[in-house]
Amino acid sequence: MIEHVFERESRLAAEEIRTASDRLRELGRRAAPGVWRVVDEGALIRVLGREDHEVAVLTGLWAPSTAEYLTAVAPATAYNIAELMWLSESVVRQGEMPTRLKEALLRIARGLESDTST
Repeated sequence: MIEHVFERESRLAAEEIRTASDRLRELGRRAAPGVWRVVDEGALIRVLGREDHEVAVLTGLWAPSTAEYLTAVAPATAYNIAELMWLSESVVRQGEMPTRLKEALLRIARGLESDTST
């Protein structure tokens, strides 16, 4: 009986991770393509994509660190995270993923659910 509980938990966790991976991949597909870069213009900061297309304009106290963050998690990084989650899904489903790694993947998955539901 206890084994079935662990199997069910692992299966549900794997499904949650797979769903979040698919969601992250979809978000990446809809994002501006290419590697993003930051152009600091003093009062404002521009995040530019391929062929210098504007991705975002940021102002305020947190603009520099937010721009740095956006370039770190540009679509290419998001795709890599989604791929890592997708590859981990079968190991989680089989109950072979170390607990700390499984919990970290679930935190990412659950964060994507709540942060991207709009």
